[in-house]
Amino acid sequence: MSTPDPAPAGARPVSADGAAPGRLIGGRYRLEAVLASGGMAQVWQGTDEVLQRRVAVKLLHPHLAADDAFVTRFRQEAVAAARLAHHGIVAIYDTCTEGPVEAIVMELVPGQTLRQRLDSSEPIDPWQAAGLAAQVADALGAAHRAGLVHRDIKPANILLPGDGRVKVTDFGIAKAMAESDLTQPGLMVGTAKYLAPEQVQAGPVDPRTDLYSLGVVLYEVLCGRPPFNEGTDAATALARLQRDPLRPRQIRPSVPRVLEDIVMKAMARDPAHRYQSAAEMRAALLAAGAPTAADPDLTAATVVDPVAAPRPPLADPGPTTAAPTPAPPAPSFTQTERSWLIPTAIVVVVAICLGVAGLLLGRSGAGDLLGGVRDAIGGRSEPELVAVTGAAAFDPPPGDGREHDDEAPLAHDGDPLTAWSTEGYSNRDITLLKDGVGLVLTLERAAALDHLEVTSPTNDWRIEVYVADRPAADLAGWGDPVARPDALPAGTNTIDLDGAEGQAVLLWIVDRGDAAGQAAAEVAEVRAFGR
Repeated sequence: MSTPDPAPAGARPVSADGAAPGRLIGGRYRLEAVLASGGMAQVWQGTDEVLQRRVAVKLLHPHLAADDAFVTRFRQEAVAAARLAHHGIVAIYDTCTEGPVEAIVMELVPGQTLRQRLDSSEPIDPWQAAGLAAQVADALGAAHRAGLVHRDIKPANILLPGDGRVKVTDFGIAKAMAESDLTQPGLMVGTAKYLAPEQVQAGPVDPRTDLYSLGVVLYEVLCGRPPFNEGTDAATALARLQRDPLRPRQIRPSVPRVLEDIVMKAMARDPAHRYQSAAEMRAALLAAGAPTAADPDLTAATVVDPVAAPRPPLADPGPTTAAPTPAPPAPSFTQTERSWLIPTAIVVVVAICLGVAGLLLGRSGAGDLLGGVRDAIGGRSEPELVAVTGAAAFDPPPGDGREHDDEAPLAHDGDPLTAWSTEGYSNRDITLLKDGVGLVLTLERAAALDHLEVTSPTNDWRIEVYVADRPAADLAGWGDPVARPDALPAGTNTIDLDGAEGQAVLLWIVDRGDAAGQAAAEVAEVRAFGR
């Protein structure tokens, strides 16, 4: 399938069966201007006159709209794609018919496509390319969990609104074409440069097919050219069955080796040798390394926070001729004992003074502090790390029970560059839709929990924390929250649990943060400390 490419400046693409500016489609969508045109459809900018909002209207070309079987499949796939609610997927609002015209009404995304960005003269930084691919993988993961395989991932279907987000469009449409009996010269199901080998061979497709295509896109962004481009679509498609492409570093030595390895794994001819899920590929991209200078079109599409990025090892200085520094003499008994005798004596004196003050003044606070001093004298340890051994998404009714379940382990994998995320929510206050959504953490042992350290890239989000002996099936089963911290800024936050005892912790998210539009809250890493 070939989705519409941008219309050249100054060109007037042939309209779809007489569509013209001012025409009303479906009784409510007013066409305004052609945005793009391709082998399957024409895309118009329009206005929804009922809701008074700008929309994109995709009009099928007449030879496709005239085929009843194709139109039925087209509508079915549009309905399936419309169920996807993710900040990285272009929303589908409606399907409608106006005489011989068949249309899909979608979210209008300003900005440019990745195809347009690649056609400009300025290259994209490799780390920004990896961040872009990670966002696409996140969107693909949401679609795959819903049972949809895109089948036509390519730069023209990846939109860059200019605010750092990446949006993927045209989910499900390739499947409608794949199952059609229509044949047209030069029209392929998928775009030849980005097809997976199984698509070339007309074999079964699955989520790994999309990951191959995403690998090809990332290859092109890194290298400035696609891995296969043989002059004709047929030759280009067949080339991937006959040989492996050049490795990216053979074309551009500046490509980081870790990104080269990711690309080559994603593009393995055998699906069994590729990443087995979009979440796995996204995790590899996020763990790859650090970005460099920002691209104004991809500001948020970076791999990691450069502050937290691993630093390269220092160069080996080689052998030295300097004489070794003599070892310092062993400390004497007096030196070693003074290190604890004097501080302890001071603590004892302070404790006695506080105790006397407490007796004289009758203040319980002095007694509490005295107890704390006794603990210090008695060698009571600081809170220690209690390992998180499991994590699971928690979305009880009225939720649908699923919330990126396969990503939950990323919240305790020891890598703050990977994260579990909620679905995208249009309203930051999730409680307007349901009670909230959560992440259940299972600890290695029951403990009196002192505090949590929660790391997240989400800003100004709100959670409640529950602690119990074991996970409950519904929110009521968790009892009362043990902590309701103020809105949390992005980064690592410490949440006091005041000794709450249990082996299960629920992070219950009620506000997904201050991101604009449809957005998700993310939990990158959680560490528990207790006694």
